[in-house]
Amino acid sequence: MTAGPSVPAATGMVHAQLNKNNGNTQLEIKVDNLAQPSSLNPPASAYVVWVRPNNGAALREGAIGVNHGLNGELHVVTALKKFEVFITPEENKTPAFPSDREVLRAHVNMG
Repeated sequence: MTAGPSVPAATGMVHAQLNKNNGNTQLEIKVDNLAQPSSLNPPASAYVVWVRPNNGAALREGAIGVNHGLNGELHVVTALKKFEVFITPEENKTPAFPSDREVLRAHVNMG
């Protein structure tokens, strides 16, 4: 994953695997050195993981927690095959739309 300017030390990894039984894409998302959301300027209360198909609307997949070591992990499943995964700091864990404060991003292409 590529870090945004607000968290330059952050790193992230997305491992995508196609489930041969149902055709869904399983995602394992890991982040390291991601600042606590409350320490950002302006502060946030959660990091939220989103997926967005090409030219489509962003879909919220869940919140990713960050521990005291500034690491976090989230496992999700999507029916999408080609999409972007990105993480935003948010005021709560269930926003309807992503903020424009993206901290990490990756592209996934399962064929």
